Amino acid sequence: MRAMVLGPAGENWVLTSTVVNNLSIQWGKAETKAVVEGTPRAAGVSIFLPTRAPAAWWWNGRHFDELSLMVDVSGSEFCLSAANTPRSWCGLYIPNLMLADANKDGTTAVGSKRGFFQVSRQRITRFRSIIGQLEAIVQGAPSVLESAAGQKAAGQKLLREVRDLLAPSHTVESIRGRHLVPREQIIRMAMDFVDRHDGEHVSVGQLATAASVSERTLRDAFQQYFGVAPVQYLNRRTLHQIRASLKAADPSQTTVTEIATQFGVWQFGRFAHDYRFLFSELPSETLDH
Repeated sequence: MRAMVLGPAGENWVLTSTVVNNLSIQWGKAETKAVVEGTPRAAGVSIFLPTRAPAAWWWNGRHFDELSLMVDVSGSEFCLSAANTPRSWCGLYIPNLMLADANKDGTTAVGSKRGFFQVSRQRITRFRSIIGQLEAIVQGAPSVLESAAGQKAAGQKLLREVRDLLAPSHTVESIRGRHLVPREQIIRMAMDFVDRHDGEHVSVGQLATAASVSERTLRDAFQQYFGVAPVQYLNRRTLHQIRASLKAADPSQTTVTEIATQFGVWQFGRFAHDYRFLFSELPSETLDH
């Protein structure tokens, strides 16, 4: 990789990087106009996503906007240029071995897309939020990712978020008065997937894929059976798992943040609020008991 700064000297560049279960992540902030040329790392897939001021970027002459990202593989060449404006970005590198493991459960393959493309606003907004939450942990509480459990949970969550980001949109079933897939079957297949991934981060997109239905149909089935949307169900499931772990933990040996991170929780303020709403006490109070 070769970089050349084209703007005035003295501008600040900030780079933060970490490795989560062999998945490499880098966050960057800069103001100076610059050009970077090179080739992606070998034996894996590289993803580049502007997180602030997307319109300041060009990749191989293609202009980014707020819905754009780049997925590249070794053997190709790139020229990444940026305007003289405050901006930030995130880069991920996923080794092929991790891609193979991530694709074993039969859902949409990670890394099946290549090149410069756009995704839906909902997906890219969620992914930027997830990446931002992880960056806050790396900068503010990096020790929570040092344990084997924390590394595993973070790696699984990131891979599934990448898969949901790059997956094709689910097709809404053609129906004539009723769903092609019976609701009982939808719930059974979704719950079988949940059971197989106990203790792991699970997304709504994964449940829909496991049940072979659209996210809208999955939401209808969950509303009928459980009275809540799938995302709320998964949130409550995680809270109950964390509560069980907090009760079994030694407060002198661990923290709430460490345990929550092991279940894929990175947004700690919201987690504490939801936990107190559900159990009428703070997570720290559960741990101290």
